Amino acid sequence: MIKRWPADRRGFALIAALWLLVAIMAVGLGFGLRARMRHLAAANVIETTQARRVADAGLADCHARLVQLLGTGGAPIGRSPGSIRDPWALALAQPIDTVILASGRAVVSVRDPGARLHLNRASEEELRRLFVALRIDAGLADRLAQRIMDWRDPDDLRRPRGAERADYLEAGAPVVPANGPFARLGDLRDVLGMTPEVYDSIRPYLTLEGAGRVNFMTASRPVLLALPGMSEQAAAVVLARRTTARPIRSVTDLADQLPSGARSLLVDSLPVLEPQVTFETNELVAESIAGVDGGPLRVSVRGLFERAGNAVLLVQREAE
Repeated sequence: MIKRWPADRRGFALIAALWLLVAIMAVGLGFGLRARMRHLAAANVIETTQARRVADAGLADCHARLVQLLGTGGAPIGRSPGSIRDPWALALAQPIDTVILASGRAVVSVRDPGARLHLNRASEEELRRLFVALRIDAGLADRLAQRIMDWRDPDDLRRPRGAERADYLEAGAPVVPANGPFARLGDLRDVLGMTPEVYDSIRPYLTLEGAGRVNFMTASRPVLLALPGMSEQAAAVVLARRTTARPIRSVTDLADQLPSGARSLLVDSLPVLEPQVTFETNELVAESIAGVDGGPLRVSVRGLFERAGNAVLLVQREAE
């Protein structure tokens, strides 16, 4: 005789079997997903490592190129072949290079930090003058210059039109002053009273890279006007002479080319101005952005190169 289970028991057994099957599939899917995630993570680490090696190779290639330019004397400043030569002028004239390796390629660009005003080294007056040269309202320029200085200085003593921690808290600001140097240019957006429009207008003229000496051969008009003793006439002479056979090569040389009023203003500022400027390219920031062939990942490596006699030193390196 065949014994049959009641219908309700057969239904229960079927449901239990289905749940067991679902559980087994879920466990298997979980193991599969974890294995795939581990595989992707490992592949990402490998690709990142390869891309970073390619980026470092691009930086090394730039280093070799700068050494070669220093050894050959570089390019003349101005249009005349007989004019004074700046060894690194060619690197700035051809600022983008591509390094191709078996595993990928790196695009290397260079820039002169001396073309901009150093945010952590500029004085209150230099910041104010830069903002005014950029056609920012004089009252706002004064407030922002003082508030940037209050952000940088180590105390909580507020300048007359500045802002310290208590002012930020009272205004409900999400960030308070660091009472120390700016770590990123983007931190300027947190300065009380800074607007997106003002930030966008001043950012291209500021830097946190390099020693802070302004290069008369690469700096723009607003940066030149930010310097002590510089007038519109002085900036115009520097810019006009930059591409001629006789570019300005010293502050006294510049003073000789100016009318009496502008010359007196410049001469009075000589002790402060001369240590802050240079007339050739002594520093370069190189950025190498690299990826592995066929991969979407990009790695950036930045290096600050400095001339030291006939040597080229990599004095700072950052990877992203």
